[in-house]
Amino acid sequence: MKENQKEMTATWLREGRLSKGLTQKELSERSNISIRSIQRIENGEIIPRSHTLKTLAGILELSFKEFIKSARKQNITIQENEDVETNVPSSLNTPQRIVLSIGICLVIIFLAWAFASQSPNFPETTFELLVFSATVLALITGTLFFLWRKKH
Repeated sequence: MKENQKEMTATWLREGRLSKGLTQKELSERSNISIRSIQRIENGEIIPRSHTLKTLAGILELSFKEFIKSARKQNITIQENEDVETNVPSSLNTPQRIVLSIGICLVIIFLAWAFASQSPNFPETTFELLVFSATVLALITGTLFFLWRKKH
């Protein structure tokens, strides 16, 4: 199945590029996609992400939706919102999410600390401190939940 997808994608890109009279180098320069990646797509070595296909379709004035319809007619699945090769969301990978999680936690903690230290009387009661701490933890938890949730 993946071989058919690779071949179909390669043919679609090659024919689209040639119909516009572009070289692989010119397409690379216009799309900001490396020439090696374009070569690998056209040689059927890789299945690019849908974002890459949409970028190339825009430059070549091809219909990405028609490409998807054509693939479906041949029982080839092109997943529009995911990295087709690895089947993971294309937005952030795990190391990026870890770094972002740590950064978000630190920013929220420092902002809470700055808020708490701006008043010499804060917190006036233990209850005030507990509510403030619970709010900060809820903010961190909610943010991390949305960052790490799986999109299906």
